[in-house]
Amino acid sequence: MRIFIALLFEDEKKDIIYDILQEIKLITKSGNFTNYKNLHLTILYLGDTTPEMLERIKEKLTGIDISKFNYETNRIKHFKKSNEKKIVYLGVEKKDILINLYNLIVKKLNDLDYNFPFNKYTPHITLAREVRLKEGESTNDIYCNSLTFNASKISIMESTKVDGKLAYLELFNIPLK
Repeated sequence: MRIFIALLFEDEKKDIIYDILQEIKLITKSGNFTNYKNLHLTILYLGDTTPEMLERIKEKLTGIDISKFNYETNRIKHFKKSNEKKIVYLGVEKKDILINLYNLIVKKLNDLDYNFPFNKYTPHITLAREVRLKEGESTNDIYCNSLTFNASKISIMESTKVDGKLAYLELFNIPLK
Protein backbone atom coordinates (compact mmCIF):
# COMPACT_ATOMS: atom_id res chain seq x y z
CA MET A 1 0.00 0.00 0.00
CA ARG A 2 1.14 3.57 -0.78
CA ILE A 3 1.28 5.67 2.39
CA PHE A 4 1.72 9.34 3.21
CA ILE A 5 1.33 11.56 6.26
CA ALA A 6 -0.95 14.57 6.02
CA LEU A 7 -2.95 17.28 7.70
CA LEU A 8 -6.62 17.16 6.72
CA PHE A 9 -9.07 20.04 6.88
CA GLU A 10 -12.79 20.63 7.13
CA ASP A 11 -15.19 20.82 4.19
CA GLU A 12 -15.62 24.60 4.59
CA LYS A 13 -11.95 25.08 3.66
CA LYS A 14 -12.13 22.43 0.94
CA ASP A 15 -15.03 24.35 -0.64
CA ILE A 16 -12.91 27.49 -0.90
CA ILE A 17 -9.88 25.62 -2.25
CA TYR A 18 -12.04 23.76 -4.76
CA ASP A 19 -13.39 27.09 -6.06
CA ILE A 20 -9.78 28.19 -6.66
CA LEU A 21 -9.13 24.90 -8.43
CA GLN A 22 -12.06 25.61 -10.77
CA GLU A 23 -10.50 28.96 -11.67
CA ILE A 24 -7.25 27.19 -12.53
CA LYS A 25 -9.14 24.82 -14.85
CA LEU A 26 -10.31 27.85 -16.87
CA ILE A 27 -6.74 28.82 -17.80
CA THR A 28 -5.44 25.34 -18.63
CA LYS A 29 -5.27 23.23 -21.76
CA SER A 30 -5.06 20.08 -19.67
CA GLY A 31 -4.19 18.76 -16.24
CA ASN A 32 -4.88 16.12 -13.62
CA PHE A 33 -6.92 18.03 -11.04
CA THR A 34 -7.18 17.00 -7.39
CA ASN A 35 -10.51 15.49 -6.42
CA TYR A 36 -12.41 17.47 -3.77
CA LYS A 37 -12.27 14.58 -1.28
CA ASN A 38 -8.50 14.25 -1.75
CA LEU A 39 -7.52 17.81 -0.80
CA HIS A 40 -4.96 17.83 2.04
CA LEU A 41 -1.58 19.18 3.15
CA THR A 42 1.08 16.51 2.72
CA ILE A 43 3.71 16.33 5.45
CA LEU A 44 5.67 13.36 4.09
CA TYR A 45 5.21 10.76 1.35
CA LEU A 46 6.44 7.31 2.39
CA GLY A 47 5.50 5.28 -0.68
CA ASP A 48 4.98 1.52 -0.76
CA THR A 49 4.65 0.21 2.77
CA THR A 50 3.93 -3.26 4.13
CA PRO A 51 1.16 -3.77 6.72
CA GLU A 52 3.87 -4.73 9.23
CA MET A 53 5.80 -1.51 8.63
CA LEU A 54 2.56 0.48 8.86
CA GLU A 55 2.06 -0.86 12.39
CA ARG A 56 5.61 0.18 13.32
CA ILE A 57 4.98 3.65 11.83
CA LYS A 58 1.78 4.01 13.87
CA GLU A 59 3.68 3.08 17.04
CA LYS A 60 6.47 5.56 16.31
CA LEU A 61 4.17 8.46 15.45
CA THR A 62 1.75 7.90 18.33
CA GLY A 63 4.42 9.33 20.62
CA ILE A 64 4.47 12.72 18.89
CA ASP A 65 3.99 15.48 21.44
CA ILE A 66 2.96 18.68 19.63
CA SER A 67 0.15 21.06 20.49
CA LYS A 68 -2.62 21.98 18.06
CA PHE A 69 -1.60 24.88 15.84
CA ASN A 70 -2.77 27.13 13.02
CA TYR A 71 -1.19 27.60 9.61
CA GLU A 72 -2.01 29.83 6.65
CA THR A 73 -1.97 29.66 2.89
CA ASN A 74 -0.36 32.36 0.81
CA ARG A 75 -0.70 32.22 -3.00
CA ILE A 76 -1.00 29.96 -6.03
CA LYS A 77 2.40 28.64 -7.14
CA HIS A 78 3.80 25.82 -9.22
CA PHE A 79 6.65 23.36 -9.40
CA LYS A 80 7.96 23.09 -12.94
CA LYS A 81 7.92 19.44 -13.96
CA SER A 82 9.05 20.10 -17.53
CA ASN A 83 9.14 23.09 -19.86
CA GLU A 84 5.40 22.88 -20.31
CA LYS A 85 3.93 20.72 -17.53
CA LYS A 86 3.59 21.99 -13.99
CA ILE A 87 2.34 20.92 -10.57
CA VAL A 88 0.07 23.75 -9.42
CA TYR A 89 -0.41 24.20 -5.69
CA LEU A 90 -1.69 26.49 -2.98
CA GLY A 91 1.34 27.62 -1.04
CA VAL A 92 1.44 27.41 2.75
CA GLU A 93 3.41 29.81 4.94
CA LYS A 94 6.59 28.01 6.01
CA LYS A 95 5.97 28.32 9.73
CA ASP A 96 8.48 26.94 12.20
CA ILE A 97 5.85 24.62 13.66
CA LEU A 98 5.32 22.91 10.27
CA ILE A 99 9.06 22.50 9.77
CA ASN A 100 9.42 21.20 13.33
CA LEU A 101 6.57 18.73 12.78
CA TYR A 102 8.14 17.53 9.53
CA ASN A 103 11.57 17.13 11.19
CA LEU A 104 10.09 15.29 14.17
CA ILE A 105 8.27 12.85 11.86
CA VAL A 106 11.45 12.38 9.80
CA LYS A 107 13.47 11.67 12.96
CA LYS A 108 10.97 9.05 14.14
CA LEU A 109 10.73 7.37 10.74
CA ASN A 110 14.48 7.40 10.18
CA ASP A 111 14.66 5.31 13.38
CA LEU A 112 12.76 2.70 11.30
CA ASP A 113 15.53 2.74 8.65
CA TYR A 114 13.98 5.33 6.36
CA ASN A 115 16.42 7.90 5.07
CA PHE A 116 14.43 11.12 4.74
CA PRO A 117 16.33 14.43 4.70
CA PHE A 118 15.79 17.01 7.42
CA ASN A 119 14.61 20.56 6.59
CA LYS A 120 13.64 19.59 3.00
CA TYR A 121 9.99 20.52 3.19
CA THR A 122 7.88 22.86 1.09
CA PRO A 123 4.41 22.90 2.67
CA HIS A 124 1.74 23.03 -0.02
CA ILE A 125 -1.72 21.84 -1.05
CA THR A 126 -1.54 20.21 -4.49
CA LEU A 127 -4.32 21.42 -6.78
CA ALA A 128 -3.30 19.82 -10.08
CA ARG A 129 -0.55 17.79 -11.72
CA GLU A 130 0.62 17.63 -15.32
CA VAL A 131 -0.84 21.11 -15.91
CA ARG A 132 -0.43 22.74 -19.30
CA LEU A 133 -1.53 26.39 -19.24
CA LYS A 134 -3.23 28.07 -22.17
CA GLU A 135 -0.98 30.45 -24.08
CA GLY A 136 -0.59 33.78 -22.29
CA GLU A 137 -2.13 32.52 -19.05
CA SER A 138 -0.45 32.50 -15.65
CA THR A 139 -1.37 31.18 -12.22
CA ASN A 140 -0.21 34.58 -10.93
CA ASP A 141 -3.46 36.02 -12.30
CA ILE A 142 -5.59 33.99 -9.87
CA TYR A 143 -6.35 35.88 -6.69
CA CYS A 144 -6.54 33.93 -3.48
CA ASN A 145 -7.27 35.26 0.00
CA SER A 146 -5.12 33.81 2.75
CA LEU A 147 -6.85 30.92 4.52
CA THR A 148 -6.22 29.89 8.12
CA PHE A 149 -6.33 26.20 9.04
CA ASN A 150 -6.35 24.52 12.43
CA ALA A 151 -4.19 21.41 12.73
CA SER A 152 -5.67 19.13 15.37
CA LYS A 153 -4.40 15.74 14.20
CA ILE A 154 -1.81 14.06 12.00
CA SER A 155 -3.26 11.52 9.57
CA ILE A 156 -1.65 8.44 8.07
CA MET A 157 -3.20 8.12 4.63
CA GLU A 158 -3.34 5.46 1.95
CA SER A 159 -3.32 6.36 -1.72
CA THR A 160 -5.43 3.76 -3.52
CA LYS A 161 -8.06 3.27 -6.23
CA VAL A 162 -11.76 3.06 -5.33
CA ASP A 163 -14.13 2.32 -8.20
CA GLY A 164 -11.30 3.14 -10.62
CA LYS A 165 -10.64 6.59 -9.11
CA LEU A 166 -7.73 7.79 -7.00
CA ALA A 167 -8.78 8.03 -3.35
CA TYR A 168 -6.92 9.02 -0.21
CA LEU A 169 -8.14 7.06 2.79
CA GLU A 170 -7.32 7.93 6.37
CA LEU A 171 -5.99 4.76 8.00
CA PHE A 172 -5.01 6.18 11.39
CA ASN A 173 -4.66 9.53 13.09
CA ILE A 174 -2.73 10.97 15.98
CA PRO A 175 -4.53 13.75 17.86
CA LEU A 176 -2.40 16.78 18.69
CA LYS A 177 -2.39 17.99 22.31
